[in-house]
Amino acid sequence: MKRWAWLSAVLMNLMSVSAVQADESVAKLLATQEIEYLQRWYARATDLIGTNDPENIEEGRGVYHRIFTPDAAIRASDPSGTYFKVSGPDEWVKVVDGALSVFDSTQHLLGTQIVDVESLPDDAGVGGSGSMTSYLQAWHQDPNRVIDIYLGTYYSKVRHTPGVGWQIYDMRLEKVAGEVIDKRT
Repeated sequence: MKRWAWLSAVLMNLMSVSAVQADESVAKLLATQEIEYLQRWYARATDLIGTNDPENIEEGRGVYHRIFTPDAAIRASDPSGTYFKVSGPDEWVKVVDGALSVFDSTQHLLGTQIVDVESLPDDAGVGGSGSMTSYLQAWHQDPNRVIDIYLGTYYSKVRHTPGVGWQIYDMRLEKVAGEVIDKRT
């Protein structure tokens, strides 16, 4: 009987450890998905801003306010040396609107996304950090002039904000390659 009680106690202990590990695994899976969606929403918001329609620009701004922290450091560079660096979603809207205003339509497609959840928030939603790398393929069109194809990589750092959820607090876009096709020739 003693042996049975001991074995039961050991099994119960192992099962509770496994349940805790399973809960953490599920939490990491959910966090990974939520973090991936930050960059997907970013792409959608950028395309809304790229329509040059004031209502869509404001909708895109709203998405940026959800996915970025108010003080987010946002940077972009390309091999030619052009470099943008701003703080906060409203300043980034200005950069994106200025860059895309010459086009009639844009489409920002995300490919491979790799997320590293470094830590999860506690039960009160405090803490939690991670990073994400996302491949970008962007297409920009001006029907009478050019098609601009932009290939790049987003490097994002994220943290969990209590009452809001996961947000990007640092994002860098690095251009890998691209091509501008002049439709007038």
